[in-house]
Amino acid sequence: MLLRRAVVGLTVGRAESFGGPCKAIVSLQDAYNKPGGSSFSQIHPSWQQQQTRGEKAVPRQAHELPLETGRARLVVLGTGWAAARLIRDINPKLFDFTVISPRNHMVFTPLLASTCVGTLEPRSVALPLTDIQPQLKQPQNKYYAADAVAINKDSRVVTCTEDGEREFDVKFDMLAIATGSQGSTFGIPGVEQHAHFLRDVSNATHIRNHLIANWNKANLPTRTQEERSRLLQIVVVGGGPTGVEFAGELSSFISSDLMRIDAERARDIRISLVEGAQLLGSFDVRLREYAARKLHDQGIHLIKSMVKEVKEKELILQNGDVMPYGLCVWSTGVGPTDFTTSLPFAKTARGRIAVDDGLHVLVHPHRDHGPKSPAEVGHTAAEGNGELSNNDFVPLENIFALGDCCANTENPLPALAQVAEQQGKYLATQLNAAAKAKSASQELPQWKPFEYHHLGSMALVGKGSAIVELGDHKKGRGLSLTGFKSWLAWRSAYLTRLGTVRNRLYVMLDWTIALLFGRDVSAW
Repeated sequence: MLLRRAVVGLTVGRAESFGGPCKAIVSLQDAYNKPGGSSFSQIHPSWQQQQTRGEKAVPRQAHELPLETGRARLVVLGTGWAAARLIRDINPKLFDFTVISPRNHMVFTPLLASTCVGTLEPRSVALPLTDIQPQLKQPQNKYYAADAVAINKDSRVVTCTEDGEREFDVKFDMLAIATGSQGSTFGIPGVEQHAHFLRDVSNATHIRNHLIANWNKANLPTRTQEERSRLLQIVVVGGGPTGVEFAGELSSFISSDLMRIDAERARDIRISLVEGAQLLGSFDVRLREYAARKLHDQGIHLIKSMVKEVKEKELILQNGDVMPYGLCVWSTGVGPTDFTTSLPFAKTARGRIAVDDGLHVLVHPHRDHGPKSPAEVGHTAAEGNGELSNNDFVPLENIFALGDCCANTENPLPALAQVAEQQGKYLATQLNAAAKAKSASQELPQWKPFEYHHLGSMALVGKGSAIVELGDHKKGRGLSLTGFKSWLAWRSAYLTRLGTVRNRLYVMLDWTIALLFGRDVSAW
């Protein structure tokens, strides 16, 4: 008791000597210690109301430090390739920044297929934001694990939700929208309910667990031969790089690891790859032929057909064929999200946010333009705005969009990681240059248009084999590689592109363990 009185006396003495702010602290302590005052509701009822309300909470301004740095506040929505590069390259001496995303890491998507079969562990392909930009640890910079749900361009406020119910507002001076895209279902029934997408670490973990669970179920004496056969059927829908790499990794996993456990059961596994157009359509013809031959040699069945419906245990093709399956992985491209189509900005016919050549978001001066939900998107439509050009829209000087969620209708670019990363680097460069000139009271530099430089494409097609296309073959310059040397180039390129030394060590360690001891077949 004496000790407590001494501490309280010392606290009061310090409060009286420092004045107003500390008196408020003592008043708060007194209020808390009053009889019947042990609940915070008696100090601030609205705070409790926000925390306990079952309905959507009243939007509140996010907590801000009582500190004016004089720097502009850049708010970044998303943590994908574009956002991560922007966050990494932005100058923290010129900007304070806030990152809003439910995911506190960037996913190195080229290696995601390897995570599905245990070649790599999930931590190896996830780069924490604080490793990408260490200045996020500083008190003036913030990360909020939340979803952005609305943007008010006039009041410069982003409304966010923590869990679909509690909302808060974040003010901005500059806003960068880089929320990415989602897997496209093309309106095919049953895809979202029964198929697995492969876009995040959580997706890869679910696929891995489902795969191992089916492998174990197929060995149970309670399963009929028909059910056992279905459980060992794996269907990959989509013949792009992600689908091909997953099929190749899966084939390697079966031949190298599952064959050691139960050769008879492993031989009964059937992998089918369904593609409605061209296998690896963005690659050179010679590379596509090589990839098809390698996949066929590994026992992967290539089927050219469109999918009509996905049921719980079978796939219905447009030609009427029925394919029973135990695991279905959907990798057919990307489409817009509910968030991007709901924004009060101009959109392309495919639902992407319309931007000019400087990545400024465009708005129509008189009306909303473009789809207002993913359901209104025309999947076969061109990105253009019909008879309208960028001159018919008004660019917003302080709101930008980059990555998969946006497109310049006059020069649309594909939804690729290298496009998004280059846009993030470009926007950081432009913002840094403008802020530096402003701080030095100099004339603002001219905003240069974004120029995309295609560096090439790579895809793993099986154990010890890949295809590599360097440069831009459409412009008549480039280099093509196949076989083991291209596999080495594929591994070396992605290893060096990993953002941190720690993740590079993780990946090298995982590759070494898989080579020496095999992949882990545990499921949890």
